Amino acid sequence: WLLLSGGMDLPRVIAWSLAPGLVAFVLLAAVLRARPSSSPSGRPGTGDPPTDASGPVFWAPVLALTALSFFRLPETLLILRLQDLGVRIALVPLVWAGLHVVRSLSSYPGGWLSDHLGPRQSVAAGGLVFATVGGFLALNLAPATAILTFLVLGLSAGLTEGAERALVARLAPVRTGRGFGAYHALIGLAALPAGLLFGSVYQSTGGPRALWLSAGGMLLAVLAWLVVSRGRERDPE
Repeated sequence: WLLLSGGMDLPRVIAWSLAPGLVAFVLLAAVLRARPSSSPSGRPGTGDPPTDASGPVFWAPVLALTALSFFRLPETLLILRLQDLGVRIALVPLVWAGLHVVRSLSSYPGGWLSDHLGPRQSVAAGGLVFATVGGFLALNLAPATAILTFLVLGLSAGLTEGAERALVARLAPVRTGRGFGAYHALIGLAALPAGLLFGSVYQSTGGPRALWLSAGGMLLAVLAWLVVSRGRERDPE
């Protein structure tokens, strides 16, 4: 935002974004190298080794999480919607940064909620927040109101991201890398058709229609999640 406000063109701003990315990579590599490795242990209070969930016990909740991701309107289209509502392009990086501030601040209370109520309720709450934000952004809001509504979207990520990862780790305590690989593979595979679908609807019928479709689909996905995940958020037996 500062560089754009100073007159720098967008390609140069994107080029300068490489610098903090490289710094983050170096810091992360140094921290991980100094961290001792750990191996999975048995369940507390028992001598039994942990076991991975398999079959429908693993795939049903993971596929339900994929459905939640599919109906999550791409954030690039949400930013385009902000521009449609009159938000200046130069403010977009600042609004984007604000979204990540909200996401970061809500991550700890979101994790606390997941620990106390369980990932099932936390993921459902995050989906409901996203559907609500999508429905409001479909309205003809003033630019300032649209920005505040967009920032609320960060609460959805704070509620769901930690809870989803906690659930995958519980379902695959031994081959955790494989479990997360399957989870992220499905999420990534769902992103392409979802982007094509919502982008096409946005282009042909307008932003409000795409947002209503996303919000309605998210509500259905939350209901499916609550049904599929019932009794499956605990460690596999």
